Amino acid sequence: MLTKKKGTMALLLILLLILMVRPVYGSQEHITEVVEANPPNTVLKEGPVVRTKKPVPAPEPLPPPVAKKKVALTFDDGPDLRYTPQLLEILRTEQVPATFFVLGEKVEWYPEMLKRIFTDGHLIANHSRTHVDFELLSNEEIIRLELDPTSRAVEKLTGYYPLIMRPPYGSLRVDSVQSLNAEGWKIVRWSLDTFDWDPSRNKPAQIIDRILRLHHPNAIVLMHCNNKSTVDVLPELIRTLRTLGYDFVTVTQLD
Repeated sequence: MLTKKKGTMALLLILLLILMVRPVYGSQEHITEVVEANPPNTVLKEGPVVRTKKPVPAPEPLPPPVAKKKVALTFDDGPDLRYTPQLLEILRTEQVPATFFVLGEKVEWYPEMLKRIFTDGHLIANHSRTHVDFELLSNEEIIRLELDPTSRAVEKLTGYYPLIMRPPYGSLRVDSVQSLNAEGWKIVRWSLDTFDWDPSRNKPAQIIDRILRLHHPNAIVLMHCNNKSTVDVLPELIRTLRTLGYDFVTVTQLD
């Protein structure tokens, strides 16, 4: 009787042990299933690998490039054999393009210098043949006597017939403006006079001071081919405008 009782208690003890161990096996099986379904490389790809206390800010966008201001240097009354070569040498050294408003008579007198202006890559425009005041001429005379002969002389040497013109002294009647525009001519005056032509106010320091006070984007700067003062001031004038943030262009490249 005692033996049967011991056997019953042993069986109960075995059942109790099975009940206590089974949940462990079940938990292990569950963990294994989770690990197999989520291998380490997959888990890493699904989230950040570094924890930070604060969100990482997005990088600041780069500022857009700043468009440089433009300025056009223009030279009237050339070409000549004394000052024009010096101006061209400075412009070549500084790699500055310019616009030359030439006189037809001087183109006929100094064809090789006109060719050099063109070969150096500068824009050639029309400043009349004889530098006469256009207010004294009829609209027909302005073209027939002054503009057309000058552009034809340029065309003969370069293959290029300029339709850009600047009236001598900037002088032009309103009816002449309308007539020239109708004939396809583009009239270009200036917005900043250096007064290099005026001995009473053309010292280099005076010209630079004028540039510093009156410069503006898309300025058309008036100078001349036949002045020593222009040659003397040109290198500093170029440096000053560059320091002020300007790029040099021809009048056709202004905004």
